[in-house]
Amino acid sequence: MRNRFKKILQEVLNYEGGYTDDEDDSGGPTKFGVTESTARRSDYKGDLKELTKKEATEIYYENYWANLKYNQIEDDRIALEVLDQAINFGPKTANQHLQRACNFLREEEIAVDGVVGPVTLQAVNDCAYKSELIKLLNILQGVKYIRIVEQDKSQKKFIRGWLKRVLIL
Repeated sequence: MRNRFKKILQEVLNYEGGYTDDEDDSGGPTKFGVTESTARRSDYKGDLKELTKKEATEIYYENYWANLKYNQIEDDRIALEVLDQAINFGPKTANQHLQRACNFLREEEIAVDGVVGPVTLQAVNDCAYKSELIKLLNILQGVKYIRIVEQDKSQKKFIRGWLKRVLIL
């Protein structure tokens, strides 16, 4: 199970890189995509600049992969997409995107409550249109980035990198 997680996380880390502290980034400083607040909630006590890749991996495993039940999403591509969005937007938004995307592809809609539980997992894992589900997740991610820039023009400098992420991951 951990090997699957590490393989999926590596795809995300290819875009997160090392330490960044851009004054225009509303998320504040990050290391491997881990924000200061996420690190502290995970009992990391050191300087964020010193966070190791191994420590970041543990934070993502405990707080995202296992705790949010992404480990129960059977399709690696969908799990990657949801994990990436959770790291970028926070779990609630990522989970809502997953639920909304599922609803576009089902007759019987599921609740868009931002929580991945048994009903959401069944809807995702039973989805007959997984490629379309991934595309819908990418569309919702792209729209979210566009809205961020529309609401705060200082974020415009990030749009090319964000769109690259949407198109590649």
